[in-house]
Amino acid sequence: MPYILSPIIKENFEGMWFEGSPYKKETIYDINSTDPKSPPVNYSAYTLKPHSLPHIEASSHTVKDGKTIDSYFTGNAIRNFWGKALVVKLKGDGFIEHSTVSGTKVWEVTLSDLKQGILEASGSEIIPDRIIVTVNDLPETTTGLHRPDHVLILSQEAADYLTSNDNFCLYGTSWKSSDFRPGSKERPIHNTIFKKAVIMECLDVKNVPAGTYFMNAFPIPLQGASESPVCPVLFTKEEILEQL
Repeated sequence: MPYILSPIIKENFEGMWFEGSPYKKETIYDINSTDPKSPPVNYSAYTLKPHSLPHIEASSHTVKDGKTIDSYFTGNAIRNFWGKALVVKLKGDGFIEHSTVSGTKVWEVTLSDLKQGILEASGSEIIPDRIIVTVNDLPETTTGLHRPDHVLILSQEAADYLTSNDNFCLYGTSWKSSDFRPGSKERPIHNTIFKKAVIMECLDVKNVPAGTYFMNAFPIPLQGASESPVCPVLFTKEEILEQL
């Protein structure tokens, strides 16, 4: 079976960014309505706050005059959303108590961490075009996503290493963001990745073994949006071959 990198989205989810539930459903038409003017259908409006759900970010998220989600649906840029992807699951416990933010631990993935993870997941030292980085023993929320108080981010050296691949086009993470700089308006890791790639965050990868997959991760093509919900799916090579 393919791996689906999103939990079932429920209205009781807590927001990752203190914004309340990231999903709200509002009825427009009810199939049980006795109103003669109401059509015999169920039809609702849905409000989503993508940053607390699996989502893809365009460069306009942190870059002034950057690309929006819809602009990646033209030409070769569409390759950001599909193709071969490597899942890296870091081993051990690199989470360290933050010096100023109480109750928060941070794992800043070093270049050595990243290279070792890529080698173990792929058997090669080649920088992948698409990569999803998480940890082997994922600290979970009640909804099965990566706990916000266990920060997982790339070091600047690791981000520079990924973008040294001219074909690099997607960085994914199980954590809710790609930077952690309390009190700062700078987002250096986002900005580095956005030079070459889109970013995918809040991924549910706890049950996905490290390795190489075929990925399908198209977001909703919202015009002018800096981010959009996504439900990524990973297929093994065997699953793809079975369908041919």
